[in-house]
Amino acid sequence: MEDPKPQIEEGAFAAAACADSHHCHSFKEKLAHCGEQVEAGTEQNCVEEFFELMECVDHCAAPQLFKQLQ
Repeated sequence: MEDPKPQIEEGAFAAAACADSHHCHSFKEKLAHCGEQVEAGTEQNCVEEFFELMECVDHCAAPQLFKQLQ
C-alpha cells in the first residue's frame, strides 16, 4: 500500500479551499512576504513561516486522509 498523505497534502495545498481559505491565506501571505525579503538580501530564513503554512495544510488534509484509512 502506498502512503496517500503526500498526494492529499499536495491536493490540499493546491486547492483553493485550503491554501487560499481565510484560515491558511494569512500563512501563505506571510511566507510570500518572507520570500520577498530573502530575495531582497536579508539574512532571515522562512522556516517558521513554511512550517506554519504546512501545519495549516495538514489540518485541511487530515479529514481526507482519515477517510482513506478507515
